[in-house]
Amino acid sequence: MRSRRSLVLPIAAAILALSGLAGCTASPSPAPSTGATAAKQAAEAGATAVPTIPTGTGVISATKMTSCDTTGSNVTAKGTVTMPKDRKGDVVVSVSWVNSKNSSVYGRGVTTLKGLSAGDKKDWSATATLPANAQSVSCVLGAVIPK
Repeated sequence: MRSRRSLVLPIAAAILALSGLAGCTASPSPAPSTGATAAKQAAEAGATAVPTIPTGTGVISATKMTSCDTTGSNVTAKGTVTMPKDRKGDVVVSVSWVNSKNSSVYGRGVTTLKGLSAGDKKDWSATATLPANAQSVSCVLGAVIPK
């Protein structure tokens, strides 16, 4: 049987090790922002609230962006969409103006082209307002036939 003295040393070492680890715990990280939070922050910063994009069948391969402003506060993107041959209906085109370094969304423009038939080609444009402090702005195109 061990003496009390031989048990004290391992217990003291364990307590010391645990107290040392207590200082290594990370501080809580902030919760990720939700779409509502991002929209509120964008509105407070003078940017366009970020609209949502409906779910649906992606048609990005049939969508082209011919121009997209990345400077100034009022920005516009333009392009065309051609309804795929086996589809008909509406097409929702979105352009997100994002920070290319951290992927944060500064603004988003969404436009709906109504009642396209297979093979129809239509012009589209989308606009947004960017905050004054927008940096490293890039345009990200999206297009869906909503469900």
